[in-house]
Amino acid sequence: MKEVGMQPIDEPELKLRFNLPTRTVLLILTETVLTIPVLMMLWWVFEYLGGVSLDSSDSNEFNWHPISMIIGLFFCFGNAVIAYRLLPFDRKVNKFVHNAFHLVAVGFVIFGLYAVFKYHDDFSIANLYSLHSWIGIITSVSYIIWALFSTGVFQDIYPKKGLGLRKWYLPLHIVGGMFLLFGAFFAIETGIIEKALFRVFTGDLLYDEYSTESWVVNVMCLAVLVALLFLIYVLYTVPRVLVAPSKITASDRQPIIAKEVATAELGEAAAKAEEEEVIYESMTEASTSNLVQQ
Repeated sequence: MKEVGMQPIDEPELKLRFNLPTRTVLLILTETVLTIPVLMMLWWVFEYLGGVSLDSSDSNEFNWHPISMIIGLFFCFGNAVIAYRLLPFDRKVNKFVHNAFHLVAVGFVIFGLYAVFKYHDDFSIANLYSLHSWIGIITSVSYIIWALFSTGVFQDIYPKKGLGLRKWYLPLHIVGGMFLLFGAFFAIETGIIEKALFRVFTGDLLYDEYSTESWVVNVMCLAVLVALLFLIYVLYTVPRVLVAPSKITASDRQPIIAKEVATAELGEAAAKAEEEEVIYESMTEASTSNLVQQ
């Protein structure tokens, strides 16, 4: 039995929480559930929707939109949120991967928005008239602002602000990320169903006759849901990796496991030392997670 903060923790529990093979298995499963919907979207687009086009007179230019959005707001976003928990590297590497995935996602989201607005303009279709478009534009614009600002804060693009800005912003970053993750889910699901219904109305999709395409659409939507639930499971059960798993000691585990750590004093040295900044981040995340669960 080990004393962690004010609470005794069994040594087997400590080992289980930071077991590298367990994290590796979870990482493989996460990548699998994130990749399946992307592959199914590509299958749907190229097998049933006619592929993609860069020609303004070809309606298939629209198909860049669903491909870009599911890669950006789903695959890249999902990989970004699990970087701190499942990657077998230290905090600095995981931080870089986390921010890199967000920046790549922003690129795909911007291109996806450009593709759908260009398609609507080329074919004289009204913009932003459906529930999907409302959810999508709110989520997309919010995500772009959130991701770029977050990258600036946590990658020291605003070095003069230092730890003070991070202390203020980190809870907003965590909670905001969760809201955006759900927003991305609803935007993707409503977008798939909206496109499928358009094809039903035009007679291209025989939904009530159990066609192969209808199975692809339904399974893809279920796969997106399964991926979201799996991401939530990882976020709420797997603690963050602040140092490489091979270098973890009992003191590294303490800020994450002890319930009382969320109320501990940071001290004056927290504003200067990188190690204490790491401790603060884990404390803030623990406190924010408890608030969300309540």
